[in-house]
Amino acid sequence: FLWSWWNTLMNNVSYYSQSIVGLQSGKVLACELLIRRQLTVVQNSKPFSSNFFIDNLVELTNLKITAVKKIAEQRNVWVFMNFSRCEIANISFNLCSNQLSKLLAHTQIVIEVTECEAKHNEVIFEKNLANLKKHGFQIAIDDYGVGLFNIESLNSINPDFVKLDISLIQKATTSKANAIKFYRLVDLIRNRGHKVVIEGIETKEQLLIAKKTRAELAQGYLYHHPEIIV
Repeated sequence: FLWSWWNTLMNNVSYYSQSIVGLQSGKVLACELLIRRQLTVVQNSKPFSSNFFIDNLVELTNLKITAVKKIAEQRNVWVFMNFSRCEIANISFNLCSNQLSKLLAHTQIVIEVTECEAKHNEVIFEKNLANLKKHGFQIAIDDYGVGLFNIESLNSINPDFVKLDISLIQKATTSKANAIKFYRLVDLIRNRGHKVVIEGIETKEQLLIAKKTRAELAQGYLYHHPEIIV
């Protein structure tokens, strides 16, 4: 039954990528790998547990590797790939990182660290994060400015890229004061040596504000919607 459920699940997973562009040039420089489950899984299949992605970390990483190879066949761009803090802190993650490192000969990969509110071993997280950097992976943190990611995260993770939460560019359009706060935040992050990705650009007004910053990269529906990887 479990094997049948797993096959059903995997048959309903699709790979998508969304382009990340140079903010000033508009040229596609990278993409974010998105793995999505279709909504056609049979009703009597076993529901996800809260630990599903951790429990199936190795298998799901193999799916990501397949997707990255397909992206590399189509274009030469950096690939941003998501892993939560809990996944990186998992005992199986070293196996995953060893498999992922084989891709580095052909593709530049950015490991995008996402939030995880569940308990995890911070010592293992830091050790595995250090191993990723040693292998040659670039590191990003996602959704900066809300939740758990803050200035302390910049100190502890020391990412190459900081992806600003979509709510920040949205708020920046509501008043001149909020726009100024947004400019200052980008400057603060860049002055610490991190590259900035402004996420969630969906309107021309948001793009105008974004271009007044010194951020390097941008992402959002105004540029590209996620496209299925064929």
